[in-house]
Amino acid sequence: MANLFGLIASVGVVVSLLVAAWQTRELARQTAINNGIAGAAAIYNGIERIQHFESYITAEPWLHAHFYENADLPADENQRVRVLALSRMLADVLTYGLMISILNPEMRGYGGWKNFALEMRSTCPSLVEVVNEHPEWWPALAEHWAANPRSGEGRAATAVGST
Repeated sequence: MANLFGLIASVGVVVSLLVAAWQTRELARQTAINNGIAGAAAIYNGIERIQHFESYITAEPWLHAHFYENADLPADENQRVRVLALSRMLADVLTYGLMISILNPEMRGYGGWKNFALEMRSTCPSLVEVVNEHPEWWPALAEHWAANPRSGEGRAATAVGST
């Protein structure tokens, strides 16, 4: 009789372990699905932010040169203020994109934000200016630029991204 109870107890332990293993596997699968959904939502949110930023350029096409064609800040004070304000908005967008690509493991391999941030450093002097003035406001962007110096520049010379 004692052997029978021992056998039943052993079977109970084995079944309990199998159920726990199945639950763990299902939890891992659910977590991967949720991370994928969160990653897709974060990418979508970032794309919406870029499109919102681009809507300002669409409304005022003269702005395009200041963000994508390496144009200096305008001499006109009203235009200068507009370009600097949009540069700060762009810095926010880029920082968001860099942060989500670091935080969400499902976004590994999605280098769009990193490449875009480097490209914008090359084509937008006003962005470089605002980030250089306050790198602590956009730490992810400043750190990314510092970690990826422009070709021909030394790491020390591009602590934030010199021009």
